[in-house]
Amino acid sequence: MESDISSQYISALMLMAPLTTEGLTIALSTPPESLPYILMTRDCMQKYGVTISVSPDVSILEVAKQAYTPIRFVVEGDWSSASYFLALGAMTGAVEVNNLNTESLQGDSKMLDILSDMGAAVTHDKDAIKVSKVEMKAVDVDLTDCIDLLPTVAVLAATASGTSRLSGIRRGRIKESDRVAAVTEGLRAMGIPVQQEEDLLSITGSVPESAVIDSRNDHRIAMAFSLLGCIAGDTVITDAECVSKTFPEYWNTIKSVGVKVVMNE
Repeated sequence: MESDISSQYISALMLMAPLTTEGLTIALSTPPESLPYILMTRDCMQKYGVTISVSPDVSILEVAKQAYTPIRFVVEGDWSSASYFLALGAMTGAVEVNNLNTESLQGDSKMLDILSDMGAAVTHDKDAIKVSKVEMKAVDVDLTDCIDLLPTVAVLAATASGTSRLSGIRRGRIKESDRVAAVTEGLRAMGIPVQQEEDLLSITGSVPESAVIDSRNDHRIAMAFSLLGCIAGDTVITDAECVSKTFPEYWNTIKSVGVKVVMNE
């Protein structure tokens, strides 16, 4: 099967494979997208006692018929949700986020490297990461394996010195919205120069202006542009309740770190 649309299809087959009558061999005809999430699925299944054979290039996955063993499993902190607050610290002031595994297989843990490459002041120990505001610089980053970071890194680039190039973004067009188009539209509305190509965004940092941002009912667009709104002020984000998909308490949480938010019915 093709695997260049979403890793979720692969993970679903992997999870069901031990319960089939004869097991399952999954042959991938294209390089897998979001590879870290396939490896996360394998790691989780192995914790439940399931053996999976994976070829070195992750093109063949073999799962024999076998049984899951019940265990006590602790779900680690979510890097995708944490990325907004790490970015907020880099853009506006010091923010500390707890319960993050710096050795996580999650693709979005790349946020730590991106912030460091942009020059943000980052300190961390085993369970907490603190990011402080400094003058950030442009970055060239491939988001192929962490496409959910696209909106967050885009708003970071909007305030960085120079022109950032975000590649590996093609798959962002088939998320809850066309995130490449949504990011481009939102940044331009806020006065940020941006050039869009099929698999590349070039963003030149500037001073963001207040604007009305169409979230396109996409939780990641709403959360990302709330960060840029902290700098511009007087920013309106439509359909802001869409954050409930992954982070129902987002607006209350961002209020708790000092951001002024007014919710209109």
